[in-house]
Amino acid sequence: MKVENVKKFMEERGINGKIIELGEGKARSSMIAAKTIGCPVAQIAKNIVVEDGDGNVFLIIISGDKKVDLSKLSKVVGSDLKLANAETVLRETGYIVGGVPPFGHKKRIKTFLDKSLERFNEVYTSGGSPDTLLKISVDELKRFSAAEIVDVSK
Repeated sequence: MKVENVKKFMEERGINGKIIELGEGKARSSMIAAKTIGCPVAQIAKNIVVEDGDGNVFLIIISGDKKVDLSKLSKVVGSDLKLANAETVLRETGYIVGGVPPFGHKKRIKTFLDKSLERFNEVYTSGGSPDTLLKISVDELKRFSAAEIVDVSK
């Protein structure tokens, strides 16, 4: 799956957002992306895939200046979680690590949005590759990711 898939997903659903092409690897990490576009790292929304011991996969969208507290998120989900490996991320989302968008995945994934993003009107998140960002309002992100709002950052 590629950036084109994210664009198509957005067009089909009328999602207001803008894909920004940055160049090779410029969106791979929150720090690099923030430096490239000139925003605070906190305004970069990371999309992190986690899994439980039964193979259930979840997505947490969190501010770039925060880390996921897996014990807090595990309590929300009701089972112990760990970061998903690169193979699982690709299989479940259709995107590589560093390029996972907040929606438009290969499979339906239960999504959570950390309250740390509610400080902003707009955020930048992955646009489907390590070379792109998606500029989107937090309200649009909440609505179209169908995310449950949680407080799981540290």
